[in-house]
Amino acid sequence: MAPQYDNPFRNMTIISPRTQQENYDHYCQTGQGAKADNTPFPRKVDLWFAGLSLAVRKNLKPMDLKKEETVSIINGDIFNTDGWQAQAIMLIAIAVEGNLEAVLNPRRMMDIANGLAAAGVNDIIKMLSEGPEKAIWNLSEAFEGVLQSDTGTGEQSDQDRLAEALL
Repeated sequence: MAPQYDNPFRNMTIISPRTQQENYDHYCQTGQGAKADNTPFPRKVDLWFAGLSLAVRKNLKPMDLKKEETVSIINGDIFNTDGWQAQAIMLIAIAVEGNLEAVLNPRRMMDIANGLAAAGVNDIIKMLSEGPEKAIWNLSEAFEGVLQSDTGTGEQSDQDRLAEALL
């Protein structure tokens, strides 16, 4: 049996804007025979978490999902066996709220995560579709640029600028 972790998000729902539903269906391997080249995310929660991570990296403003028609992606019980994801969401909420008391309100933490994920998924979809290669390779190239920048906004890092100057 898989170990159980403290999951403050059990019995909550991970949501996205309805406008992103087609993208989740297209880029996630929800059916038989899906190929990673074109559908690089094994589960919808993986695309959601990638969007959340990218939004944090790029310091994006969360989408206000109260103003959007939303759909359920999956139940928060998904974090029962992967404690690191729940902990990451908690740390993100602390950073957004600016205090440790953020962890006392699981609903607020999930609202923050859902809003950030929705903002980040928009950028992920652009990364997947823009470029000459298959979706997974376009995403890989785009992430390489984001990870090599200082802020995640695409600006070249000081280390890269220094390396170029020395060459």
